[in-house]
Formats: sequence, C-alpha cells, structure tokens
Amino acid sequence: MRMIQRISEIQQLPTLPEIVIRIQKLIMSEEGNATLLARIIEQDPALAAKILKVANSSFYCATSGKISSITLAITRIGFNEVGHIALAVNFVRHFSHKSNVLDYKGFWAHALTAAYLCCYIAENNAGGRFSKQDRHILFLAGLLHDVGILLYDQFFHEQFEHIIERAVKNETSFLVAEKQAVPSEMHGVMGGELLGLWKIDLPIVAAVRFHHAPDRAPENYRFICCAAYLAEYYLCNTVLGSFEGSMEAGPIDALAELNITHEMIINMLQRAQLEVEHSDLMFALEKDSTYSRLKTI
Repeated sequence: MRMIQRISEIQQLPTLPEIVIRIQKLIMSEEGNATLLARIIEQDPALAAKILKVANSSFYCATSGKISSITLAITRIGFNEVGHIALAVNFVRHFSHKSNVLDYKGFWAHALTAAYLCCYIAENNAGGRFSKQDRHILFLAGLLHDVGILLYDQFFHEQFEHIIERAVKNETSFLVAEKQAVPSEMHGVMGGELLGLWKIDLPIVAAVRFHHAPDRAPENYRFICCAAYLAEYYLCNTVLGSFEGSMEAGPIDALAELNITHEMIINMLQRAQLEVEHSDLMFALEKDSTYSRLKTI
C-alpha cells in the first residue's frame, strides 16, 4: 500500500483539536474579536498558559506590567498572531517528539522564517488589498509548508531514514534523493494530504502540496504556491540553509510570475530573519525563553 493511502489509517495520527478549528474560523470571520477569542482559548489551559507566557515575556513587558487576562494578552500580542500560536503549538505537541534525524528547533525556525517571507512577498503584490485574512493564510502556508517532513519523521521513519541514507551515499541533497526514492509521495504531497484530511483552507493545502512545483498548481492558487516556492527556494539556497539541502530552480520563473526581483527577496529575507529573532511565536514554541539567533546574510 502506498504511503499516501496509509495516512488516513494511522491510528496515532493526531487530529486537529476542535478548539484550534474554532480559533481558525473565528480569525477568518468578520465577527472575530479579542473577547470571543479569549473565551475559546480559556477552554484549553495549556494553550492559555502559553499565550500568557508570551504576553508577559520581556519583549512585551518592557513598558507595561504583567497581566493574567487572556483578553488583554490577545490585545497585547495581536489577534492573528494568537491564532498562529494556537495552530503552531498544536503541531509542536504532536510532531516534536524526539528524533534521531531532525533538529526540530531548526525546523521551526526555518518554517517561521518562510511564514514571514511569504507574507512580505504577498504584501509586495497586494496593491493595498491585503486583508488580515490574506495575511493569516499566507503566514500559515509558509509555517506549514514542510509539515510533510514531520509526517515522514514521525510516522514513516524507516522510509525517511532510507532517503537520508540515499542522499549521503550519493552525496546529493535530501530533495534529490527524495525525488528519486518516492517521486509521487514527496513531502509536499504528503503534507498536503494531511492538511486536506484536517480540512485546512484549500489555498494553504495547495501551497503545501505544490511549494516545490508551483507550475503544477491550480491557476486560482498559483500566487500563493509561487510565494511558498520562492520562500523555500531562498531559504534553501542562502546561508540560512535547510534540512533539505540546496534547491534547483524550477520550470516556472516565480520571480517574474509575482513581478519581484532577486534584490527585493534578499531584503525581505533579512526582514524575516529579524522578525524571527524576537518572534513571539518562536518564543511560544520553545520549552524555555532561550533562542539562538540565526545567521544574517
């Protein structure tokens, strides 16, 4: 049986909690506000504690006092940002088990940088029409683009190690070895399948599925897929690096597709790195408040 067919049959495969689903729906709606969001978060004590920890971190408390109210925490951190934390914390709960292969701290730093970069790329093309819902979708597309790698590591570990061994033996990148070993079940396809099962918004599913092949994406999702592709391409091919190794340019000229230049992307990447260095979301994903700074270009 193919791996993609086995995903829905994995008994230990986590489901997206109802609270996270409700948070995402609220953020995407026009009626969302801090009071309604707080009522949902307060039903998950562990998540509420994370939100308060972020809100009371040195980054936010530099000029204001400590708070114990979730509503005030949401106001201090930001409505969308709390939604990002809720979804990301859920992923960390289920997909950050001890691994002999993957550096999860590095993985999430890479994912978060891609999230900010996707937003900056989209903002450059928005022409003043970039809503909070647009930003939320672009951010999550970047944050979750490599979720298929987590799926491989946690539930298809034997195949994951086989790909890595193949890459080492042939002195090539993980991406090349993956394409040779499982051409129809690469991590983009696997991640898209998982998010589809979780009923995540279709643009995000498409971006995850096609972030290495935007030319194959449906036309109505081409923009978000190109943004995710460019974020991944520049992260893989700069000093930031990636677990996946270097990445060859695809058949589609995504820079031209999005009317953007190499110099603009490099500038955006530097901005994204600065965001990650003091990110509230990165702080929430850490077991403690320490976080090693990424190298700058």
